[in-house]
This record gives sequence, C-alpha cells and structure tokens, in this order.
Amino acid sequence: MQQLPLMLTADPIRGLSGDRTDGLILLGLEGIVEYMRRIRVAIERRDAAAKKSAMERAQQIVQHLLVNLDEDLPTEQLLRLDSLYRYLLLKLAHANLFNEAQAILACRPIVDDLRGLWMVILSSSSEHSGSFSGQVDFERMLVG
Repeated sequence: MQQLPLMLTADPIRGLSGDRTDGLILLGLEGIVEYMRRIRVAIERRDAAAKKSAMERAQQIVQHLLVNLDEDLPTEQLLRLDSLYRYLLLKLAHANLFNEAQAILACRPIVDDLRGLWMVILSSSSEHSGSFSGQVDFERMLVG
C-alpha cells in the first residue's frame, strides 16, 4: 500500500505533539460524520448504549477541535470556526436529549461548513484565499 506524503502548514490545531497534518482535521470531521450516522441508526433502533457511545465520541472530537483552535487564524475565520463547533455541540446535545434522528441529519450542513472553511484555510492556492460562505447563516437564525 502506498503511503501519502504528510503536508505540514501553519499549525491551526495544537495538542497533537506538533506532528499535525492538514489531513487530521479533515479526518476528524469525517469521524464526526461517521459517529453521527451511528447515532442516527442507534436512535432508530432504540439502542441507548450504542447512541451513548457514538454521541460521546462525536462530542469528544468536536470539543478537541474547538479547544485546539489556533488563535493566530484570521479573526473572521476563527470566530466562524468557533461558532460552528459550538453550534454543532448544541445540535448534538439536542439530538441526544430528545432522541431525534432528524436533529442528527440537521448537523450535516454544519459539518459541511466546517469542512469547507477548513479547506479554504488549509489551501495554499490564492484562488481559495477569499471569504467563505457556508450553509449555516447565524445572522438569519438570530433574527427569525
């Protein structure tokens, strides 16, 4: 099996012994998606133990990514990432509390926004260095 080269950039996530790769952030987001799938299935099957385990893992990944945000990121991107991670934690807690599979499905656009924003941040090409417009509109949510 061929091993992919590790790409190191400015450290947007700390706490991984300095050996962080860009792919770890995206891998973490993929892990969240997989755990959300497991949560949804567990809710549908009424498997409380499986739901609890998957929920804890998903929340742990989100919390790790949140607390390790690099404060050297541009303010706009840092605030957007912080808001998205916190909103995702809130939606996961809602789904957990009310056992709603639909609430888990509503988390997917948040993860998609996180992935898109990280792709902009991690991209070395100037064509992606502009602003990011995602699916989650916090301004609209606060108004109505």
